[in-house]
Amino acid sequence: MRSLHKTVDIRSLIPTPICRASRFGCGWVTLIVFAGVLQITTGKLHSEDTEAGERKFHVAMFTPRDQDDAFWGPFVEFMGEVSDDLGIQLEVFFAGNSRNRMVSQIRDVCDRENKPDAIVFQSFKRGGPRFLRIADRRQVPAVLVNAGLQPEQSEELGQPRTKLTYWLAEVLPDDYDAGFQLANALIDEALRSPQRLAADGKLHIIGLSGVISDGASIQRMAGLHDAIARRSDEVVLDQVVAADWSQELARFRCRILDRRYPESSVIWSASDAMAIGAIAAMQDRGKTPGTDVIIGGVDATPEALDLIAQRVLFATVGGHVMEGGWCIVLLYDFFHGIDLTRIPTHYDSPMRLITRENLAGYREVLSRETWRETDFRQFSLLDRPNQSTYRFDLGAAATDRGLKKNPPLENDNGSEKDDGAGEGNSSEKNASTPAKTESAERQRDGETR
Repeated sequence: MRSLHKTVDIRSLIPTPICRASRFGCGWVTLIVFAGVLQITTGKLHSEDTEAGERKFHVAMFTPRDQDDAFWGPFVEFMGEVSDDLGIQLEVFFAGNSRNRMVSQIRDVCDRENKPDAIVFQSFKRGGPRFLRIADRRQVPAVLVNAGLQPEQSEELGQPRTKLTYWLAEVLPDDYDAGFQLANALIDEALRSPQRLAADGKLHIIGLSGVISDGASIQRMAGLHDAIARRSDEVVLDQVVAADWSQELARFRCRILDRRYPESSVIWSASDAMAIGAIAAMQDRGKTPGTDVIIGGVDATPEALDLIAQRVLFATVGGHVMEGGWCIVLLYDFFHGIDLTRIPTHYDSPMRLITRENLAGYREVLSRETWRETDFRQFSLLDRPNQSTYRFDLGAAATDRGLKKNPPLENDNGSEKDDGAGEGNSSEKNASTPAKTESAERQRDGETR
C-alpha cells in the first residue's frame, strides 16, 4: 500500500472529472432497486443540461439494512435529494444486515474500472477499519457516517487523512447525548403525576437497548445511566434488556419486564422501533401508553412523530437521518477544489429532542416537501470564502422560506435553542449535559440507528 504524507491533498492523487452542478426544480424521488442496489433519480426538471462530454461526480453509499428500513429509508431519501440538487450521481447498496455482504459490495465497487469518486459507509458491526482499508488501497476517498470506530480502532488508524490518506472525514451523531436527553425528558414528564410513583416514593424505569455490542446502543445506554445517577434520589432504573433494534422482540421482552416490575411507569428505548414495540406491549398488558406509562425512543421516524401527535409516545430524539445529505455537501465541496483545511475531519451531528411542544417545526424540517423545496447548495462553502465552518441547519432554511409555523425551540432556561444541526465540527454541548465518561465518549462503533 502506498505510504502518503498526511498533508498531501488526496485530490492530487485521483483523476478528477470535469463536472458542473445543474440546477433543479421540484419533484418526486424515484427509487429503483435491483439486487440490493438502489439507483436514485428524481422527477426534478433540469433547467440546464449537462454539456456534452461532462459527467456527474459519482458517490456510492453502503447501508447496513434493507431499503424499507424505518430509519435507513428516509436516510437514503434525504441523501438523494441533496445529491440531486448538487448534480451528484448517488448509488446506494443495502447489506441486509450482513457485514460480509457489505464487505463484498465495497470491494466490488472499488474494484470497478470506473470507480466512484467517493464512497460513504458506517462502521457496521465493527467493520469500519476493514472498509476504510479497502477504499484506501484502491485510492477511493471515503467518508465514515453514522457509526464510527471503537477506541482501540481509532488508536490504530488515527484520524482521517493521517495513516489512511483516502479517509476524508467522518460525520457522526452524539448518541450519548441522545440517551441522556431522552432519559431526563421522560423522567420530568412522568414526575408531573404523583400516581406514577412507586410505593417507595420513587419513579421506576425499565429500558430497551439495541444490539449490546453496537456503539449506538452502548453510548445511548451510557447517557441513560448518567441521567439516572444524577437523579438517584428520585429515580430507580429497574432493568434494561437488549431487544436488538427489533419491534417484535421489544414487544415480547417488554411484556416480561412489566410483569417483573409492575410499578415501573417509564420505558426508555434506544430506538423508535423498539419504543413502538413497547407501546404494543403495554396495550397487551391493559395499560394506556401516555397515561399509565411514559415511553420515548430515538430516531425521529415518521411513525414516531405520528405517535407523539397522538399522545401515545412522549418523545423521540433525532436529526441523524440527515447525515448522509451532509456527507454529500462535504464531498461536493471536496470535488470542486475547496481548501481541504475548511472541510472538517470530524463533524458532530447534534441530536434533538422532539415532543409535542416542538413537533410541528420538526415535522416541517423532516418532511419530504421541505427537502424537495430546499436548494442544498446554500449549505456549501464554495461561495462563502469568509465562512470557516459548516452550518447544517435545515430548520433555519425552512424559517427563511416562511415554512415553519411554530416559535423557536427553547431550552429549560427559556432561552432560544437552535433547532437545526450545529456549527462546524464543534463538540460543544448544552450546559445541562454532563461530561461524558471516556468509554462513552470514544465508543462509536456498531450500528447507529
